[in-house]
Amino acid sequence: MRLSALGDVVLCASMVLHLVKSGKFKVSWITTSQTKLLLGDIPGVDFIIVPKPKGLKSFLECRRILKAYSFDCLLLAQASFSAHFVSMHIKSKRKIGFDSSRSKDLHRFFINEHIDGKEEHFLDAYYSFAHKLGLQTPAELNWEGLFLAKNNKKMQKLKLPQGKPILAVNPSASKSERNWTIASYAKVIDYAHQKGLAVVLTGGSNITELNFNSEVCSACLLSPVNLTGEIELSLLPYLLKKVDMLLAPDTGSIHIAHAVGTPVIGLYAVANPRLTGPYRADEFSVNKFDLALEQFSNSKNKSFYSRVHHPSAMSLIQIGEVISKVDAILNRLSLLPVDKK
Repeated sequence: MRLSALGDVVLCASMVLHLVKSGKFKVSWITTSQTKLLLGDIPGVDFIIVPKPKGLKSFLECRRILKAYSFDCLLLAQASFSAHFVSMHIKSKRKIGFDSSRSKDLHRFFINEHIDGKEEHFLDAYYSFAHKLGLQTPAELNWEGLFLAKNNKKMQKLKLPQGKPILAVNPSASKSERNWTIASYAKVIDYAHQKGLAVVLTGGSNITELNFNSEVCSACLLSPVNLTGEIELSLLPYLLKKVDMLLAPDTGSIHIAHAVGTPVIGLYAVANPRLTGPYRADEFSVNKFDLALEQFSNSKNKSFYSRVHHPSAMSLIQIGEVISKVDAILNRLSLLPVDKK
């Protein structure tokens, strides 16, 4: 079971595909409709869709849906009250969860086994669940078999720039503390335009994100193509496969882009990219986490899993550092062109 968020869903999907490909299990994924909308059908996976846990009504609905099922093993791959709320209705002999260092919200009371404790990327943690079922982690982790839906007609309706390399920018994260500054985004976008790139902005339809991205556009000398709120979730992976690079803070779009093979410039200061960054693909990311932890965290228990909750943390990322990553990807693409058709 993994309900959200979208970045975690994409990371977890790699492990789910591994379970299916092993041929040893009948796999059900208990999740929300948003997950299914993003991922589409996965051959060999039975999606069991439950409502987002928000109160008594959803509690009763989860119980109604899940009472028809019984499992040999539950991989409770989410440590949160919402996930625990749903897991209460799941009948399973084994309930495997996280170790104590990654547990929260009384996680240990909802499991009877746990994965080994270690400092590792979220994706490696999900594969630790498969290891508990006797599967070896493959040398190369991937998402082959994901995003198989046919969306060509819908994609054609999106007016993407033609004839130029495309930089996609997803400026707004789910928490404002993860956002880089509007002025900094604008400077990088202006530079990209000067280098001959086309730039598109992506993002969701909530008012905060719409306003933030609109302000980014207004701050640019030449406004990018603003697709904020116009991209269906089911189309996002296909859009990110079409573009040549993505610039974003710690958001789910980073993991989606990496899953479809698009180079990512990730901006990190609030969270540890060794934990949450693009998996084994941080060559183009800008990492200020350790510096932010040193300057802005008063906690005595600083760790691999710490978060820096300070409004100035992301300002540690310099415009020139991000521009150098744009240049590095352009150089890489000129040596190893990528077919985005």
